[in-house]
Amino acid sequence: MATQTDTPTQPDKARTNSVSRIAHNRQSDIVSSTVAKVTRQGVEPLTDEQRRGLIAVTAYYLAECRHFEPGHEEEDWLTAESQIGSLGTRVC
Repeated sequence: MATQTDTPTQPDKARTNSVSRIAHNRQSDIVSSTVAKVTRQGVEPLTDEQRRGLIAVTAYYLAECRHFEPGHEEEDWLTAESQIGSLGTRVC
């Protein structure tokens, strides 16, 4: 009689990396579309509250890409600040 042995299940690294890339691309698309919407208005600079809101949303999507792994909150916030940059500020 032939017996079937269970092989340990390991995550499919190619699939995991693919999912991570898709999530990162989705986050980048969201930030890009948000930036486009805000810059098209172009009349008034962003308020501090609006800028903080965009940074918070961007940081959320960065955390989502890592499946909300704890311990990266400050890193996500700083990365989001960098991505938002000086969006909406006037250049004289």
